[in-house]
Amino acid sequence: MAGNELQYGLIGLGAALVLGLFAYNAWQDRRARKHAEEAFRSTHRDVLLDEQQAEVVPPAPGGRMEPRMTAEEVAEQRAEQRTAQPNATPAPAPNPAVRSARAQEPGVEWDMQAIDCSIPIEAPAGISAPALFNAQQTLLAGVQKPLRWFGWDDASNAWVALAAATPGSFSRICASLQLADRRGVVSETELDRFFDQLQRLCDQFLAVPRMPSKAQVMSRAMELDRFCAEVDVQIAINLIAGDHAFAGTKIRGLSEAAGLQLYGDGTYLARDDAGRVLYALSNQEAALFSAEQLRHLHTHGLTLTVDVPRAAVPVLAFDHMVAFGEHLADALGGVLVDDNRNPLTDRSIGLIRSQASQFEQFMERQNIPSGSDVALRLFS
Repeated sequence: MAGNELQYGLIGLGAALVLGLFAYNAWQDRRARKHAEEAFRSTHRDVLLDEQQAEVVPPAPGGRMEPRMTAEEVAEQRAEQRTAQPNATPAPAPNPAVRSARAQEPGVEWDMQAIDCSIPIEAPAGISAPALFNAQQTLLAGVQKPLRWFGWDDASNAWVALAAATPGSFSRICASLQLADRRGVVSETELDRFFDQLQRLCDQFLAVPRMPSKAQVMSRAMELDRFCAEVDVQIAINLIAGDHAFAGTKIRGLSEAAGLQLYGDGTYLARDDAGRVLYALSNQEAALFSAEQLRHLHTHGLTLTVDVPRAAVPVLAFDHMVAFGEHLADALGGVLVDDNRNPLTDRSIGLIRSQASQFEQFMERQNIPSGSDVALRLFS
């Protein structure tokens, strides 16, 4: 019985030793793990976990702070990086030609509006020139002043004059009504008719005109009329016969030898190398010059005239006219006089020449140069 008690005691002591060893090992393991955590613990916050919180960066010694990105800026940068795919196709750069074409609107050129009421018309469906001319012949038949039509040509990037046979269709059109000429200024009645009938024409083609103010148009028309009155000048000198009248055959020979040409209105015209009229020669008496009339004609006076606003260089035209007049006087035995029948002297010629120069300069200042296309239309 005693042997059994000793055996049980030894077994119990062994079990206690084993349990004590396990407890000691557990205590040592816990102590080592705690020491490792204290040695390797990080005091920095995880930006990925705390990116919504702004990091407080203490200033460096001396108060200087290096520039840093805030958490918000970091987040925005990462969002941009996430949306930017490496294989994404970049947006195409705008085509400079297309941008320029869109930005450039077809403005009305100066010679289309200097003496005109020019009305741009937008026609999204397009209008062909034949259809336009057929319609306007009826609707605008009562308009007396010259009316011109233009279409915007995308190929040439310019306005082109339209005629009844012009091919193609135009989405931008301009109607230009001349406001004044030598017959006078456009009347309010005619302008009202032009506006009203043009609107009807546009309605017919589903087009939209940009109408100006009628009052402003009439004001411009009156200014043009006053300008015409100020510069509509013709400088004339006369060749008077002495004892014997001038023979038509001799007038014809001298004129054609000097390069003048006879026209259907009964006058000879002298032109420069560019074909522009310098001056005119006409009969001072009632009979008009013609090839048949000149065979039997005898006259006691001839008139040489420079149309100042229609001459490209009025002073130059006047000089040519005086030179030819002196040539005629010598050949025909006549005397050059002014409109008051006073003989022309060097002094009077110089005064007339000075006046021609003043008119030329005045027209230049008004942006309607003498002899220009605009001047030729205005003084027609």
